[in-house]
Amino acid sequence: MPAAIALTRYKLPGSGAILTAMSAPLIVPSIIFGVALLIIILRFLGLELSLWTIGASHVFISIPFAMTVLMSRLEGFDKSLEEASRDLGEGAWMTFLRVTLPLAMSGIVSSLLLCFVTSFDEFVLAFFLSGTETTLPVYLFGQLRFPNKLPGMLALGSTILLFSAVIVILAEFMRRRGVQSGSAGDV
Repeated sequence: MPAAIALTRYKLPGSGAILTAMSAPLIVPSIIFGVALLIIILRFLGLELSLWTIGASHVFISIPFAMTVLMSRLEGFDKSLEEASRDLGEGAWMTFLRVTLPLAMSGIVSSLLLCFVTSFDEFVLAFFLSGTETTLPVYLFGQLRFPNKLPGMLALGSTILLFSAVIVILAEFMRRRGVQSGSAGDV
């Protein structure tokens, strides 16, 4: 959120280069990032592979998704509302809490859901960077080799699908609660 605010509200030197660097995970295949991060973590940083390395790689891969959604949301509302808040005596922090944050909440929820789905779907990075610990996608992939475990894996997959559908429905319900209808026929 702070990076999205900085890139949309201020003229930063090199902002084009920053946006290009942040969008690299959208362009470069995951397997390239997986191998590159594996080499960096093991050879240059000397860290052990764990859930922390997976978490860091998933944050890295989710940044462009979050930034794209948040920047489009921040550019989509009237900046004069923030200026009016500052003119009426609110400080920068209270303006953020009372004006910017409520207006950007739909973008925040959308970026959280998008980052969750992206991270949950990212098998390659988890496979390369897991070490002895495992994540759910890596576990599911490992269990697919055994035919007698297939019914359990299908049940788990169905449960995950149902849970994801419930989350999306709740997010849509919350989004619609926050949108004021412009005319009687709008839903």
